[in-house]
Amino acid sequence: MFKTKKRIALMAGVGLLSALVVGGPIKAAEIEVDSLAMSLGVDLPFLPHLVAYEKGWFADAGFKNVSFKKFNSGAQAGEALLADEIQLWTPGNLPPISMAHNGIPVVILGTNCINHPLEKIVVRKDANVTKPEDLYKTKLGLFLGSTSGALLGNVADKYGLDMKKIPAINLGPPEAMASMAKNEIQGIVFWEPWPYRALQKIDSVVIHSGTTSYFAANKGAQVQVSNNRSMWVVAESWAKANPKATKALVKVLLKAQAYVADPKNQSEAVKIFSEFQKQPVEMNMALMDNYVFNPTVDQAYITDMDAIAIFLEKTNRIKNRRDILSYTYTDPIKEVDPSLVKIEGKWKP
Repeated sequence: MFKTKKRIALMAGVGLLSALVVGGPIKAAEIEVDSLAMSLGVDLPFLPHLVAYEKGWFADAGFKNVSFKKFNSGAQAGEALLADEIQLWTPGNLPPISMAHNGIPVVILGTNCINHPLEKIVVRKDANVTKPEDLYKTKLGLFLGSTSGALLGNVADKYGLDMKKIPAINLGPPEAMASMAKNEIQGIVFWEPWPYRALQKIDSVVIHSGTTSYFAANKGAQVQVSNNRSMWVVAESWAKANPKATKALVKVLLKAQAYVADPKNQSEAVKIFSEFQKQPVEMNMALMDNYVFNPTVDQAYITDMDAIAIFLEKTNRIKNRRDILSYTYTDPIKEVDPSLVKIEGKWKP
């Protein structure tokens, strides 16, 4: 679902990456640390992480003690990263951009996946939302400080709405789903798999995704309102103290990313993920088209990242916007495949 010409073009780059990265084994390096803890969520951006774990690629690279930790919010995971409770954080791009622009020392190692169609506004059918202005009478549950908040803000901008007049309520996905089922709120703005679950359990419809409108007047039109990317993020202190481990980590992630991007591997990869997460395989297979696993650092990367920074500045959550490349570290990706780095990051350990 939600396929676009842009997605097909992005996938062409993934095919090249797959040929370059997946083939050979990863040899254990003399890395500074052999333990690696990572954040883990319920959604498919974590597909490469779990595939690499199950196939032993982290161990092959020298990480002998690998663990996953779940968090109730991105803020908690970010705090855990800075406290060295985890070494790899894979959030949407809004939290690390906010942190970096507020002087918190984080480094982006690359894009895990591009998630433009991922987030969706789903509303109850009996809310009768057919045009953008109907959102003024529709209570929506979402994490206001997340990429979903940015998506709702972009929808408001695209359709000339006053964001302050949209009744948005700060709720986590499970609480929002329960409230929507009781009609305490009429809709949600979240990333998959929550929209999929809402559509299955509640008489509801999608009125906008990150790339497509379903309002009556322009139903099916391509309207991009998402700049969401899932990022590989480490603490600046960890990258500086462990340059070899950082490069080994990126090499594993690129290998796993290319593996899951290859259509011939996706059934196996989704099965691995679904069994680990105890989720329905059919749900995750249905959601795969929401993700493009492409790490290329190019102008599209700059455009998405800058759009999020501009949104944060406009909503007074950052004051002094920085160059996105100042906290982007591309040397590890370039070492694996120079063609993946069209624009070089400026951060160095």
